[in-house]
Formats: sequence, structure tokens, C-alpha cells
Amino acid sequence: MGKLFNRYPALVWIRVFGEMLTSVTGSMLAPFLIIYLYDKLDGNVLLPMVIVGLQPLSEIIITFLGGSRTDRLGRKKIIIAGLLLQASAMAGFVFADSVWVFALLYVLNGAGRSVYIPAQRAQIADSIDDGIRSEVFAVINTVSAAGMALGPVIGYFVYKQDPGLIFGMQAAALMIYLAVVYFKLPETIPVQPEETVRTNGRFKVKPFIANHSYVLSLMAFSLPVSFFYAQTETNYRIYLEDLFPDFLAVLTTLASIKAVMCILLEIPLVRWSNRFSFQRVLILSYSLYFIASVSYGLSTSLLLLILTQLIVTIAESLGLNRLLNHIAHIAPSNQRGLYFSIYGTHWDISRMAGPFLGGLILIEWGGAVLFLLSAVLLLLGGTAQILLNISVEKNSSRKALLKMKKA
Repeated sequence: MGKLFNRYPALVWIRVFGEMLTSVTGSMLAPFLIIYLYDKLDGNVLLPMVIVGLQPLSEIIITFLGGSRTDRLGRKKIIIAGLLLQASAMAGFVFADSVWVFALLYVLNGAGRSVYIPAQRAQIADSIDDGIRSEVFAVINTVSAAGMALGPVIGYFVYKQDPGLIFGMQAAALMIYLAVVYFKLPETIPVQPEETVRTNGRFKVKPFIANHSYVLSLMAFSLPVSFFYAQTETNYRIYLEDLFPDFLAVLTTLASIKAVMCILLEIPLVRWSNRFSFQRVLILSYSLYFIASVSYGLSTSLLLLILTQLIVTIAESLGLNRLLNHIAHIAPSNQRGLYFSIYGTHWDISRMAGPFLGGLILIEWGGAVLFLLSAVLLLLGGTAQILLNISVEKNSSRKALLKMKKA
């Protein structure tokens, strides 16, 4: 146990504590959020969906308008600000009763998430060596999976007693985490950051794209992965209802098994994959995502779906953690917050548009077609990622060769 604690610095264990606390309370809320909004808004079906979509929309806007704030103001300040915004939004939900207040609180929560997530990832990039950085991301994801395994069960009993209490518990968890961050978390922003290219203080699209074309490409080619997750989190639940009469039991079983698989497998898989190149890990991860999407579309037995959960667990353990480590590796020391903001936007785009687009496909052609189409997109995205990586490696080799010749 002592060796385990000494393996990572204190800031990692602070993140582990915060992730466990907030993931338990957050997953208590997640399954019942739409139902809560539905009841509060007098049975309106469309408004809850519109309100939920405001969060990723606000995250996208703030990412591009203020993604570099964490690189200027410091990781700790931004993390505290993000947690405070989220806690305020959760506390507000307890008392909200109008559509406009709900919309405002969702935007506030999205703003908090959009600055918090890149800042905490940038802090890990500042503090953890490249050799174990993927492992640290895996540890945090594993803790999150453990929280998600516990949360829904607790949330079910709390929601039956008082739905507003779940929001209060999430707000309290965020404030406890904020207090620990304020008193214990060190600032890790580089003391002497590199010079940053500025354009008279104004955001300009063309220079932005030119300066960050590689990370923007990584983000774009990751869209099929987040689109796949957007379908499994929303439309697949509707599709499952047509396949199994006891679909709620099946859904709960799959979610629980997935969480247990993440807890048991993610860290060993990441350690094992560190011996392989980034390109090989990407090939394996996207191939597994492709197989999983086809399986979701065609599987009609619980056993095959459990096997699919295993495939998804392996795919995300290998690919998602390695991509985060790659972003940390390529980002200039004074732009890590910005790079993580840009890359993470693919999740917001897919969660904003994916459920609606997937729902149209589900209604028109069915769930099998939806997930087969998702598999095709994963194949295209994976191929594009590999070709991009090959191109970057060739350019790097050419530059190194030119330097040697000049020397």
C-alpha cells in the first residue's frame, strides 16, 4: 500500500478523492435527471431535452472563447472556479421551478465543467512523467467507474424520498472537494511559460486553425468515438426496449458489469499497452470499437452484450487514456489547458447533436442500422487517425534529418 501511495504525487490522490466523491453523487443523479425535469416542467417532453442540450453547447462556446484561461491564470484558480460554478448550479436545481431557471443553471453547470476538466488534465500533464501519465488517467477513470457502480443504487432510494436531496448532495460533494483543492492542491503552471502567439487580443479563426491544426484534427477524428458513446447512453436504451421485455434489468446488469470490468481491467491494460507505439494502440482501440458497434447493432442475447461490454472496456482503456497522454505530450507547456479544451470538444459536439441525429436514424431505419452506421464512422475515424499519425511522424523524421544535415 505504501508503494502505491508513493507511486503518484499528492495532487493525484486529491483528484482520486474528488473523483470518487463527485462521481458517486453525480451518478446518483444521472439516471433520474430527465424524469426530474419532466415532472418539474409539467410533463413537457421536448423542453427537458432542449435544456439538457444546453450544457454541451455552453461547453463548446466557452472552450473556444476561454480555453486558454487556465494557461494564463493557473490550474488551481480555474479548478476552484469550475467547482464553484458546478456547485452553485446543483444547489440552484433544488429550488428551480421554471424553464428559464433550469436553462440558466444548465449553462452555468456546463461553464463549470468546460473550465474544470481541461485544467485538471493540464495539471496532470504538468506534474506526471510521460511514462506513467496514461496510468494516472486510468486510475482516475477507474475511480470514476467505481463511483458510477455505487451511485445509481443509492440514488434510487434517495430519489424516492426526496428528488431535490440528490442535487443538494452533489452540491455538498463539490464544495467539500473545492475545500480540499483550496487548502491542499498545489499550483503547477510552468513558472516560465513559453511565448504565446497572440493576435491583438482578438480571437481569429484562420490563425487559430493554422496554429492548432494537429490537435483540431485529433479532435475531429475522435468524433466517431464520442458519437458511439452518445448512442449507447441514449438511443440504445430505446432500442434495448424492443429487444428485451425486461430491458431495465438488462440495462442495469450491463451498466454494473461494465463498471466492474473498468475497475478490474483498466489499469492493467494501460500498463500493458505502454510497451506499444501510439499508432499500434490506436489501431487496436478503433478496431475494437468497430467490433463493439457492430455487436450492439446485431446482438440479441445478454451473453453477447456482456461480451460487447468487455470489448468496449478494452477499447476505451487502451485508446482514450493513450490519446489523453498524447495530447499532454504534444501540447506546449504554456498551452496544455487550451489543447485539452480543444480536444475534449468532440465529447460536447457528440452529446449535443448525437442523440438527436441518432434518434432520427433509429425512428427511420432501426437500431441495427444506427450502430452499423456508427461502426462505419469508427472505421473512417480510425483510418484518418492512423494516416494523420503516419504523416506527422514522416514530417518529424524529415525535420530531424534536415537538422542533422545542417549540423
